[in-house]
Amino acid sequence: MIKTSLSACALVIALSAPVLAGEVCNETSFVVEIATAWDGENAMTVAGWTRLRPGECGETQPRTAPEGGSVFLYARSSDAYLGGVREWRGAHPFCVGDDTFSYEGVQDCLPLGMQERHFRQLSADEITRTILVEPSNFGERADEAGLQRLLQSAGYDIRNIDGYAGRRTTRAVSAFEGDVDQQFGSNRAGLMDALERAAIARNASAGLSICNDASAPLAVAVARLRPEGWQSKGWWRIETGTCERTIAARLSANETFAYAMRIDGDTPEPMVTGTQGFCLAPARFLAEGENECEARGYQSAQFRAVPAPENGATILRFNDSDFVSAPQPRQAGGQ
Repeated sequence: MIKTSLSACALVIALSAPVLAGEVCNETSFVVEIATAWDGENAMTVAGWTRLRPGECGETQPRTAPEGGSVFLYARSSDAYLGGVREWRGAHPFCVGDDTFSYEGVQDCLPLGMQERHFRQLSADEITRTILVEPSNFGERADEAGLQRLLQSAGYDIRNIDGYAGRRTTRAVSAFEGDVDQQFGSNRAGLMDALERAAIARNASAGLSICNDASAPLAVAVARLRPEGWQSKGWWRIETGTCERTIAARLSANETFAYAMRIDGDTPEPMVTGTQGFCLAPARFLAEGENECEARGYQSAQFRAVPAPENGATILRFNDSDFVSAPQPRQAGGQ
C-alpha cells in the first residue's frame, strides 16, 4: 500500500491490477465527492461527482483509457462542515463543475462556468482501489466518526471525533431525531443524509465573507481569536466585484478583524481604516499572537473589526475610500 500526504489529509492507494472502473473507499469522517480524469479515445475525459458517506465504497466513473493511459483523481468534502471544504488533491489541473458533469477535451474552464481543481495522478498499479483517509486513520471506525462529525457540525454536543460509539453520541442522535421528529432506527444512511442537510443549512453561510467594491483587486488577511490566542493569516486575492469566504466557521462578536491592500499598479496601497494591530508578512503567512511582530520577523499593521455576526456569519465590504487618506486640515495662515 502506498501512502502520499496531501495537505492535512492523505490519499492511500491499494495495489492491484487495473480495471475499467475504479473503486474508491471513504475511510475519512467526511462525506466526500469524487471526480476522475482519464485518457479517453480522443482526448482527456473528466467526470464527477461520485458521493460517498464515511465508511462507504463506491465505483467511480468508468475509465476507458487505453492500456498505459493516465488516470487522475480529486475528492472534496461536503459543504456541511465547519472549517470549510477539505480536499484530497494533487498537481494536475482539470476543470470541474459544481453539479454532476462529464466532458472531453475541455481546457479553458471559465467559458463553461467551471472551476480548476488539481487532481492526483494514479500509477498503473493504483487504479483498481483507492482509499481516502485523514491523519486520524479511522479505518473501520470511519462510519461512526462520520456520524460524530455530522452531529457536531449540525450543532449537537459532540466533543471528540474518535469513531468510538458512546453515550454522548447516542444522546446527540436522540436529540436530533427529536428535533426533526423522525426516528431513523437502523437506517444509518438516512440518518447521515438528514444530518448533512441540517449541517449545510446551519453552516453554508457561516463565517466571514469579504467583498471587493473597490476599483482594483485586493489582497486580504484576517485575524481571529482562537482558543490558543490570536492568529492572523493571509493572503486571499479578491477581484473587483467579487466576494470570498475567508473564514468558514461560525463567528462570535469582537473576535475577528481583517486587513486589505488595493493592488493598483506596482505598489499596493494599504487600507487606512484599521484600529487593531496584528502581524503580517509580504508572502503567504500564518502568525500566532498579535504582539512583538517585528521581533518575530513579521510586520505590524492595523486591522479593521468586521461587522457583528448574525447566526455566526458576517460580510465585510471594502471600497476605494478605505484606501484613501482623509485630507489634512490646512494650517492657519497657510497657502
